[in-house]
This record gives sequence, C-alpha cells and structure tokens, in this order.
Amino acid sequence: MAQWLEHQTLGLLREAEKFLISEVEFVRDEEIEQPAKFSDLLRDGRNDTNHVLTAAMRISKGGQKALLVTLVNDAFLPFTFSWLCNTQGMGIHNQVLFITGDSESAMKINQKWPEVTAIQIDGVHSGNQEYSHVGYVELMVRRSEVLLEILEKNIPIFLFEVDCIWITNPLNNIQSYSNVDVVVNAVSSRSNVIAGGFLYLHPTDASKKMWRALTKQLVQLGMKIKNSADEKLVSEGDNDQQYLSKLVFSKYGGLRYQILSTDDYADGKWYSFSKEERNRRKMPLILNNNWISGNLAKIKRAKAWGHWFLTESGHCDPKNIERIVDQHLL
Repeated sequence: MAQWLEHQTLGLLREAEKFLISEVEFVRDEEIEQPAKFSDLLRDGRNDTNHVLTAAMRISKGGQKALLVTLVNDAFLPFTFSWLCNTQGMGIHNQVLFITGDSESAMKINQKWPEVTAIQIDGVHSGNQEYSHVGYVELMVRRSEVLLEILEKNIPIFLFEVDCIWITNPLNNIQSYSNVDVVVNAVSSRSNVIAGGFLYLHPTDASKKMWRALTKQLVQLGMKIKNSADEKLVSEGDNDQQYLSKLVFSKYGGLRYQILSTDDYADGKWYSFSKEERNRRKMPLILNNNWISGNLAKIKRAKAWGHWFLTESGHCDPKNIERIVDQHLL
C-alpha cells in the first residue's frame, strides 16, 4: 500500500510539473532584477524597511541561522499570542521576526514576549482580511517584497503563519533536506498547488530568481487592484499561492524543491477526517488551521478542539500546551 501511494504521489507531481511548465509565464532575469515596489504607490510612498533588515541580520547572526518570519496585523494578534504560548518551550523564539502593520501591535508583542522581535512597516492593512480578496492579496504583495529584501541579504528564511498548531518544532526536519533551494508544503486535494504561507527558502541564486519573479507578478497584480475595495473578491487564479506554485513546479531558474507531505505538515482538511482516519494517520508535526474562512471561525474551531493556547484572561493555557506539546495528544 505504501509503495502504491508513493507511486501515485510521484505520478501526480509529474503531471503537475508538466501542466505548470506549459502554463507559467516566464520573465527574463534582467527584467526582474529590480522589481517595482507596490509600496511606492501607498499613501505616503514610504518604504523604509532598513530597520527590518537590521533586525533580520541581528536575529540570523548575519545569515548563519534561519530567520523565522511572519507578517501579522492587529486582527491576528490573538493568533500570534496563542502561537507564542504554543511554542514557548521549543527554543526558537529568539529566531522569530514578526512584521506588523502598526506600532501598537509591535509594541504589545515586544512587551509581552521580549525574546521575539516585532517590527512595524508601512503598507500593511489592518483588520480582518479574507483570503483571495483585495485586502488579503495586498498583504501578500507587501510580504513578498519584504521577504525578497531579506533573501537578497543571504539570510535563510522560514516563512510561517500563526494560525496553526506546532506539535513539534519542525525546524530540524525541514533543514534536513539537502541539495534543494526551497522546501514547500503540499495542499490537500490539490496536486498542482503548494501552500503559500509555509516554506523554507535557502538564499541561493535559484531561490532569489524565483522570488524576484514572484514579487514582480504580485506587484503587477497589486497595481491592478490598488484602487479596489479591500472586500472585493480577486480571481482564485491571481494570488501568491497560485503564482508561487507555477514557479516552483516549473523549476523556474533551475529551482530545486522538496515538497513536505500533509501527513507530517497537515492542513485544515485534517479536521474533517473521521476519528478512525485521524487515528490511522501518524501524528503530524504541524497542523494548519486553514480550509475555513474568517478569524472568528478559526478561533472557534481551535477552541473546540483544544488547539487554542490562550485563556480568557489572555494568559497561556498550560493544560492545552501540556496535552499537545508534551503528550502529543490532538
């Protein structure tokens, strides 16, 4: 059975590669060396990310260590604090950089969790932003821009999102894959799509070429939708996940990639499995709280499953932390 599944998975990946190679829009390297910045079109035109790069260099020891980085806004602070409680014993907080859109969120994170670093930048929307809508896509454009600047400094990047559960620190496992430029996560039921918010970028020439191309495509999309309301729906084919998937599967710029299985890095489909199916599967390292729309719905589901690590008073919940992190009971 295991051999059959492996054969089927490899077949699907090969088909995805063939399809996406024919679909991807290639951009000449000289055209993507200096992508225009979407942030230049913002209200005040500022794009001061020097403080982000300074922090990234300090945290990564000049690129010797991986930088765990994520972008959050004020609406994602509850997820941020829950994730920090979840991972407080995993020894990785001194490698974490939170990029926020407002100084108050950065201040709250830095005050409550001084071991991590939170930096505010311009151009990050506040409030709830729904997947594949204008406000969300513009957040992804800004994230891609900042990550490109960090990557150009030869800093290894571990991009993650805080609406997830870490059963185990995955860093060693992800870094164990050698001779690749990027490590990406599969998406349940979609053989030609990879997750846009969970990946590891080695600062190689190939990964930089790929990320420049991704940023260029996203900046062009950002320019096209910049005058639209945040709530307006954007075509499912126009977002960071779709663009990234095509570039990776086409092996853009000679890119070498490794795909993480949803057995180890599960997504929100896990919640829909029967009890028997969950018991049959091995314990994942990470469980992403996605495949559901809206922050309130995500929080409600996490609390119902005991996957929320904040008490009503805003303190860490030791019972849930012990059950999941120490006992590995989902």
